[in-house]
Amino acid sequence: MNTKHFLLAGAGILTAFAMAAPASAQKSKDTLRVGFYQPVRLVDSYFQPGPEASLVTRMVFDFLVTYDPTNRKYLPGIAASWKRISPTTMEFKIKTDLKWSDGTALTMDDIEYTYKFAMDPKVKYRFKATRINWIKNFQRVDNTTFRINSKIPMAVMLAKMTNFPSIYPKHIHDKLAKKNEFGQKAIGSGPFKVASFESGKAITLVKNSSYKNIAFGKPEAQLNRVQIFPRPDEQSQVASLLTGQQDLMYNMDKDQALELASRDDIRVNVQDSVSFSYMMFDVKGRSGFKHFANPKVRRALMHAVNRKELRKLVHPEITRELGTVCHPWVQNCNWSVEPPKYDPALAKRLLAEAGLANGFEIPILTWGEARATAEAVAGQLRKIGIKASVNLQSFGGFIKTRRKGQPLLVTLWDNSVGQPDIDNTASYFYLPSSRNYNKDPELQALATKGRGIIDPKARAEVYKKLFDESTRRSYLMPLIPLPAIVAHHKDVKLLGGHKNPKGFEFNRVAWN
Repeated sequence: MNTKHFLLAGAGILTAFAMAAPASAQKSKDTLRVGFYQPVRLVDSYFQPGPEASLVTRMVFDFLVTYDPTNRKYLPGIAASWKRISPTTMEFKIKTDLKWSDGTALTMDDIEYTYKFAMDPKVKYRFKATRINWIKNFQRVDNTTFRINSKIPMAVMLAKMTNFPSIYPKHIHDKLAKKNEFGQKAIGSGPFKVASFESGKAITLVKNSSYKNIAFGKPEAQLNRVQIFPRPDEQSQVASLLTGQQDLMYNMDKDQALELASRDDIRVNVQDSVSFSYMMFDVKGRSGFKHFANPKVRRALMHAVNRKELRKLVHPEITRELGTVCHPWVQNCNWSVEPPKYDPALAKRLLAEAGLANGFEIPILTWGEARATAEAVAGQLRKIGIKASVNLQSFGGFIKTRRKGQPLLVTLWDNSVGQPDIDNTASYFYLPSSRNYNKDPELQALATKGRGIIDPKARAEVYKKLFDESTRRSYLMPLIPLPAIVAHHKDVKLLGGHKNPKGFEFNRVAWN
């Protein structure tokens, strides 16, 4: 959809409801109502790992380790304690007082079962290569102790375990012939449990009374009930919020956020986020488009992008400028080579040197929160003769289209929903997968080397070389940080203590 048309449509909705009676939240029923842009078809961390689905799965299931983003510390999750035995081995002790939401005790049997399921070569799911294939084996020591042995030295074991695997109940999951059916009637150990689920339509979460508060890393639920339903576009979400049918919305346009903030019954919360947008080129010609094999052409497009102007157009409150394709909050986000400066004259000269003085046509693949950035980038590229158009996809459509190969992408990254270590980013961009559009063996080797160095200073130097070389070779360009913007009824209170790029977590929402 055209940006101007979208903003007018959004403004029209706000104007239409400007004189309406104030919206009311369901505080009296202790029920938070939230619209999701993408439908959740399974409550399953393995078979539906999307960004919105993870808002649910992280509340229903637990990990072995949690992370305190404020004090930058790893904290107990299902694991009570841990110690490193060697560069390739860590030993964990588990808590013995945890229960599943059906009241069954959570034991070592569940943890052993989960790892064997996740590592089974016959089990296929997205991100398996980066999330679990680094493990050599799971070693059960006794009923409260186990060891994880990695194939190579792994500095990032704890960081990995703050995000994967979600521990599943053996007594239920093991009996299913079709494992993806578990996501229809999920049982977990997290702060919420699934009360009802209609695939792609509606989810009701209720507070899990069996949940043991896992320190600061994952507090218990403050709300009794959360109702989630699909609202595929911002206009319908705004309308629902203003008419009292919805209590919280996120991922909104800055103009809509400003108008919503003018209402007495609505609060708009803008938070710093680890999410950012970036531009990526099809270096190897997977899409059949060959111009980006020439580094001069890639460099030209980078010089055509005015990142300062992007910040003003998309989110004027942004002041931070990114130096590379990682967020400085993330551990070992290290670089010394800055991205190309805005220089349209140089951009045109580089295109001419590449034999493309008259430019070319190019579609820009994008989705979700990156849409406004992609449209602004397209406008800037047109100023140097690049006839850029925007191909806006749903998240699922974006994944499928990216897998096939596209010439140019403007999209976003959040370090796997705000995880603390740079390995997630390095793996995402530089290890073999359909997401890797550069296929550079030297950078792949650096990404692999970095995860195996235990010494923090030596490890930081490896990542510095990785990101500097990526910038020198013009593979990717960071564009702008993306703040988390959440609008909610005045009775709703957002609690801090997390880095979720959506701006909230259900167990950190309360009533005023």
